[in-house]
Amino acid sequence: MNNRRIPAIMSALLFLTVIAVTVFHAYRMVWVFFDPNLRFTGGAMGLFLLLCFNIGLLCCLTGIRLYKPALCESGVYKAAKVISYIISAVSIILAAGIVIFGGRETNSVMLLYLKKDLPLVTAFLIIIILLIFFPALYGKRQKVAAILLSAITALGFLGVIFPLSPFKITSEPAVFDTGSDYSVVFSSSSRSTGYVEYEYGGKDYKVYSQIDGRITGDRLIHSVNIPYEHLRNNSYRIGSTRVIEEFSYGSRTGKTVTAGPFDFKVNDSAEQSYLLVSDWHTYLKQAYDAVSYLGDYDAVLLLGDPSPGMDFEEQAVNYLVEFAGRLSKGEKPVVYVRGNHETRGNFASYLPGYLGYEKLYYSADFGPYSFVVLDSGEDKPDDHIEYGGMTDYYTNRLRMTEWFDSFEPHSDKIIVLSHAWQVSEPEEELSAKAWDRIKEIGARAVLSGHTHECRFIDGRNEAEEAHLLKYPDTVIYNDGGHSGKTYTASKLTLNEKGFAIEAVDNNGKRILSKEFEW
Repeated sequence: MNNRRIPAIMSALLFLTVIAVTVFHAYRMVWVFFDPNLRFTGGAMGLFLLLCFNIGLLCCLTGIRLYKPALCESGVYKAAKVISYIISAVSIILAAGIVIFGGRETNSVMLLYLKKDLPLVTAFLIIIILLIFFPALYGKRQKVAAILLSAITALGFLGVIFPLSPFKITSEPAVFDTGSDYSVVFSSSSRSTGYVEYEYGGKDYKVYSQIDGRITGDRLIHSVNIPYEHLRNNSYRIGSTRVIEEFSYGSRTGKTVTAGPFDFKVNDSAEQSYLLVSDWHTYLKQAYDAVSYLGDYDAVLLLGDPSPGMDFEEQAVNYLVEFAGRLSKGEKPVVYVRGNHETRGNFASYLPGYLGYEKLYYSADFGPYSFVVLDSGEDKPDDHIEYGGMTDYYTNRLRMTEWFDSFEPHSDKIIVLSHAWQVSEPEEELSAKAWDRIKEIGARAVLSGHTHECRFIDGRNEAEEAHLLKYPDTVIYNDGGHSGKTYTASKLTLNEKGFAIEAVDNNGKRILSKEFEW
């Protein structure tokens, strides 16, 4: 250490101050009660920053004491030392007082926040050790390395308390038809709230993404449910406010960003067209290229499988929400069918709620036409090794078939949407029950994906042939999706006499085109 003596009292005070400030920060859930007494908003945060500044001042004083002892005799140093010691004493007394008088309930919460803040405490200590003590060893390189590591640690610490990344809305909105209302879905770059503003019946509305009255501020995806009549053929705006931290009492919020207006149109006439896409599996550019060759459309039918799984919310953002927003531009309805790959991963169970759905089997009506959306779930039995014991899709399909059995369509022109055309691949009895109901309601077509092969089910094997013999009046179409080399998208056109399906790939090649009568 080159015979330098580390200032023991000053170092001990420094570490005690760090602990005290950490404890004060762990009580931030009650800071909202400090501000009225401090007489200005943000007073508790200001006090916290003052205490943090004091830690920096103590670091400087300790460094001077260690490396430039001659400066310790100056008046400025002595004055700074007195001020720093006073603030340190205040911070220690403040922290001790809060702990003593905080009570059992508050202290129990404080311990949880303290556990969360352990990385911050470590960052504090690393900065102190690297800035003050490590350079005292020897060598210019060690000192430079210490300064660089300290700077990186300091920036990381500041980035936790005050986010350094820009905040923005990252997708165009997508208006999902949930079967009972519209869900306006969009995403933002960090955890935040989401809301939709619009005017209806001479009244201005601002509707938040919320659960039973509590605005959601813990997510990247925002879904705002709005009644059909309020949004149909109306304009709206979206907005989001960054949430830095949310507490039992108060919260820390940041910038608010908005986008719009978006003019939402619903075609209820006899002449309608739908974009049909499935199984894009992260191949966004190829999917967009294929869609560009299909011309305009009135609504979007998403038949599932945007990515390998749903392990993270970011996967839903990047490959589902942004994808649906770009295809619909917030101006056209989106009908969503869950694929089997959205049933996998830690985020899979959250996805329906994040998109504004109560359940993923429902019906959506567009003028004289009805779409029945079925949720085929996974394509293997629940005990398959791939699922790790985390699936119970048999029960979900059982409930769906019970719902479907009592469902009464609002139109005689019905199309069924299901990711897998069998509806229930692992259970033949549930598949047969669903298909018997499809036949009973007179559904003219089942549109599906899953196989990554663009074709009509034509009886090319025994299973298909037996199925077509039993249900000869229902057209079954597999949308192509990603094949490994190309991507195929489809367009569905409806009119009073019948419907047509055409498909093109991302190179503009026409794959098929066929017309049917109702």
